[in-house]
Amino acid sequence: MDLFVQLLLNGLVAGSLYALVAVGFALIFAATRHFHIAHAAVFAAGGYLAYFLADFLPVGPAVAVAVLLSVVLGVVLVTLLYRPLERRGGAGFVLFLVSLGALIVIDNIFTVGLGAQPARLAAGSWFTTTVDIGQWSLIAGQVALIVLAFALFGGLVTLLARTRMGKLVQAFSGNPEFVQIVGRKPQVVLVVVYALGSLLAAVAGVYVAADTGMQPGLGETFFIVSVMAVIIGGIGSITGAFVAAMLLGLLQNVLLLVMGAEWTLAAIFVLFLVLITVSPEGLARIDLRRARTLA
Repeated sequence: MDLFVQLLLNGLVAGSLYALVAVGFALIFAATRHFHIAHAAVFAAGGYLAYFLADFLPVGPAVAVAVLLSVVLGVVLVTLLYRPLERRGGAGFVLFLVSLGALIVIDNIFTVGLGAQPARLAAGSWFTTTVDIGQWSLIAGQVALIVLAFALFGGLVTLLARTRMGKLVQAFSGNPEFVQIVGRKPQVVLVVVYALGSLLAAVAGVYVAADTGMQPGLGETFFIVSVMAVIIGGIGSITGAFVAAMLLGLLQNVLLLVMGAEWTLAAIFVLFLVLITVSPEGLARIDLRRARTLA
């Protein structure tokens, strides 16, 4: 039982990481229908840039600047790549290929510039301080991640439900023309959506850099699991994506009771295939033709 509870706590940590990436992608996809696979590059940018900037700045400012630059990267991708292609009639598959190309280019830039070895951010002694929870324990960095994931998710839900911009984002997901009718440029809403989604992914990337170190291909792994969470939770629901991501993190760690760590992701993928075969719309069973709310 002690081991099981510890695995559940570790699962909350993994789930928090998946949730940050998944909710960011869910928001972007629900609002724009862009299959933004370069979201994985934004995740990686958060970690790599924090690692690089920490050589020149204290850790706190380095992390803040890294997250800001990652947000800028996400915004640049939509304003300079996706949006111009859409204006020229680019279909979803074309945007996907462009996004995939951007991911490959950005990944290669980081690999060539910083090497293939894990880029580990020295976050300070506080990060590895043990926090006892009864008979179990986490490190302070893990506790901070869990709290931050729930706080950012709660903040995003509140923003979407309570603010004018949040309501415009939701309106944009169902009827982009409506945003223009009420006097807002669709470009502004796109920037807000990508900025918020990129912020969440970048925060997750920074944590990974501080924990195990960022390395080539890691962004793609997190992105794949996050897309599974979005589908399981019901496309169009950020709450569904958050809950599903948490469940995947918990499941991945509980599976360690019966198999090696190298098999857990494969097992999750098999279970995912079974699930979408039984329920193609995910656990939420959302009618995609009627879905109009992101929360």
